[in-house]
Formats: sequence, C-alpha cells, structure tokens
Amino acid sequence: MIPKAIFLSLSRRAVLISLTLLFLVFNFLLNYFLPSEYALDLKFAYTVEQAYIAIGNLSKPDRDLYRVGILALDFPYMFVYGMLASGLLFLVWKKPKVLLIPLGIVLFDLIENILIIHILDSYPVEKPIMVTWASIITTCKWLLVCLLALFLLVGTVRLYLTKNFSILQHQNSEAKEI
Repeated sequence: MIPKAIFLSLSRRAVLISLTLLFLVFNFLLNYFLPSEYALDLKFAYTVEQAYIAIGNLSKPDRDLYRVGILALDFPYMFVYGMLASGLLFLVWKKPKVLLIPLGIVLFDLIENILIIHILDSYPVEKPIMVTWASIITTCKWLLVCLLALFLLVGTVRLYLTKNFSILQHQNSEAKEI
C-alpha cells in the first residue's frame, strides 16, 4: 500500500495550489490543441457510428494533432488531475479507500487513450469492437468523475458542518459555564 505520507503531502495547501494551476494550464492547452467537438474522450456512451463520424470530420493533420495531443498533453494531464483529486479527497475524507476513485479514473483514461490512438492509427479501417470498448471505458471514466465530484461535494459539506458543529458545541459549553 502507498504510504499515508504521500497523500498527506498531496493535501498540503502549496501542493494543491500548484496542482490546481497545472490542472488549469493543461485544460487550456487541451482545449486549444484538441478538437473538443470531435474528441472521443470527451463524449459519453458514443456508438461506433458516432465515433467514426467524429473521426471522419477530422482532416489527416487534425487526426495527427489529436494523436500528438493525447501523447504530449493528455498522458501527463492524467497524473496531474489524479494527484490533485487524490490530494483533495484525502484533505476532506482522510480515508485512503476513497483514493481508489482517482486511481480508477486515471486507469480508465490510460486505457481509453491507448484505444483511441489505435483507432486513429487504423483509420479509415474501422475497428468496431475497439471503438465499443473505448466507449465503454470512456463511459466508466465519466461515471467515476461524477462519483469523484459527489465525494468531493459531500466531503466538503461534511467537513464544513463538522467544523461549525464543533464551534457551536464549544460556544454552548462556554455559555453553560457562565
């Protein structure tokens, strides 16, 4: 198991701020260099037909740029958002088990990227089974992203309420002493 100290360091303010800035830079670069309206990794539960329509709308240079964008930007981005999500989850939950969520997202994203690169490399030859698997993996990734958002929201609310409840208890105990 990964030592708790790693997650403690990821949940430090300076590290979280740095990871957030990197996250924003990668998002900007990905939006600038990758065709978001045709990017399969941004779609949810797409069909083989939808995938090949999206890929077919890209010129050869655009498909090449998409491939390079996945390799040069999306692969490192996975580690940035994985560490950021892990740090935030550990900050609000303090439980290592919830860190399986960002790990799952990163693993699904890795498999998805490998499949999309193979799909792009084989185009115009269609690989329906590979596209179906890519769609399933992408959908699983987005479901885990939703779960991550839910855990972050619930954890933040729980942390806020716990903090305010303990302040209230402290104020009540002081009032009783008077």
